[in-house]
Amino acid sequence: MAESVAPEVLVNAVLGNITDVLINGDGNVIPKSDDHFVAFMSPGIPLLGEDFNYALEGFGGVVRQNVNEDDLEASVGPKEQDPNGPSPDQLMAQDALEKYMRAESFFSVVDLVPDTSGIIDSGRINTWNPETRISSVYAMALQQSQVFDNEPDDETKRKIERWRGLLTKTVKVQDIITEEETEEIRDSDIVKAYNEKMLEYLAAALEYNNVRIGAMSGKDQEAVHRFATNASLLQMKIRAAMNAWSGSGHKGDVEKLNAAIQSVEDRAFVLLKQRYKEDFARSILTNPSSGSNFLYCQPASASFARNGSGWSEFKFNSGSFASNFKFKSKSTSGGGGFAFGPVIAAGGGSVKRKSWSNKINTKHFTLKFSLARVPISRPWFHLDYLLSAFWRFDQSNAIVKNAMISDGKKPPNGLLPAITTDVIFVKDLVLDFGEYNSQFERMTKEASGGGGVAFGPFHIGGRHSSQSDQRSFNAEWTSQGVKIDGLQVIGFVCYMLPQSPDPHPDIDEWI
Repeated sequence: MAESVAPEVLVNAVLGNITDVLINGDGNVIPKSDDHFVAFMSPGIPLLGEDFNYALEGFGGVVRQNVNEDDLEASVGPKEQDPNGPSPDQLMAQDALEKYMRAESFFSVVDLVPDTSGIIDSGRINTWNPETRISSVYAMALQQSQVFDNEPDDETKRKIERWRGLLTKTVKVQDIITEEETEEIRDSDIVKAYNEKMLEYLAAALEYNNVRIGAMSGKDQEAVHRFATNASLLQMKIRAAMNAWSGSGHKGDVEKLNAAIQSVEDRAFVLLKQRYKEDFARSILTNPSSGSNFLYCQPASASFARNGSGWSEFKFNSGSFASNFKFKSKSTSGGGGFAFGPVIAAGGGSVKRKSWSNKINTKHFTLKFSLARVPISRPWFHLDYLLSAFWRFDQSNAIVKNAMISDGKKPPNGLLPAITTDVIFVKDLVLDFGEYNSQFERMTKEASGGGGVAFGPFHIGGRHSSQSDQRSFNAEWTSQGVKIDGLQVIGFVCYMLPQSPDPHPDIDEWI
């Protein structure tokens, strides 16, 4: 195998490795995920540590005037207010506004429907090429649908209300401008615990898969030894994480409640549809800055952004490259849909990209980072409704009566053929060529004047721009590579929906 390869060949191998770690289980310790695929961004989105404060603290404003990690003693106790500065009330209002802006920003990313074309031939991997919005399709399914007409009895209604009350909770939030109180839907405490422990289980599974896949090829002696000596310990770690998920994470309780609700849908679907519409309405928020509406979404466990929970170490080197991990984008040959080199900001929110022309020596190449797969929480979205046999689009409406959420084929097509279920985060990225690379040095200097540098889905320095935000990545660049401590999104795990709607053929009464 050639030691010097084009950048896209190297990135393709990295993406193939990541995909195997994320969704290709061994079928024994970790189940396979044949109905999932990975969509990588081009390039990734850098994040700030406070981007998920709204999920950890709520939307109320918080003032942090005294915080100094290097001088903790001076960070406690009273502090004199600057007479020329903003008041505490103004600071809290500013913090609240920022939380709404960041919540809307996260929603805008995770609400996009992933493109499913070409994912079968590409090994269930694709570039991130979103087409429409999940919330729009789901709202249409709720608004323009008919359900099985079988009014539940009062006892069934009472049971469902109690079960649903254990999975979600309604909180009152005061509008920072009008001071009016509104109700919003959130995950209940047991669902939050469920998500926390699920995140820890996913981290343990990622760690095991990472070591297992590295050893499978037999090309990396260190990886083989690591798996041989640590596999039993890693399996114990997975079992311990599963036990914690089942215990303090209420895994059995949460899944039993969901199963109980689904089991009575044939007797209570009219009621459930109404409840789902109410959940959707209560989750609608308005960004005070822009005036635009959005729906509440968050990482299922936002604490990962502040501590080490949920992270697994990932390393790719010459031995990994020799393992022949493969990725091929449907839109290009060899993964050219990704940016290799500078991403320079252009007018109107667009970008222009420049190719990376020289080759990279894989013998000395190393890429390291921490990886986390974090589920997306959408309290307003109920996938069980779309997958149920007790609904269909309104047959009296000529526009929607033949519409399909998903045709269930491989790959699926439709209004919502797939949905993002998990966000792929990385942090503490180190890219090391192991030797002087003149073109990389030239690119970093060119990008420092505006824009940034990307290596596949990884944003490795400079500025990242969108229509509403611009951020700088703190990077330590050298002629041999780059080190970045920041957090970034590089892609999503996506679930392919089976046929929907798929109404039960024996149902004659619809409402």
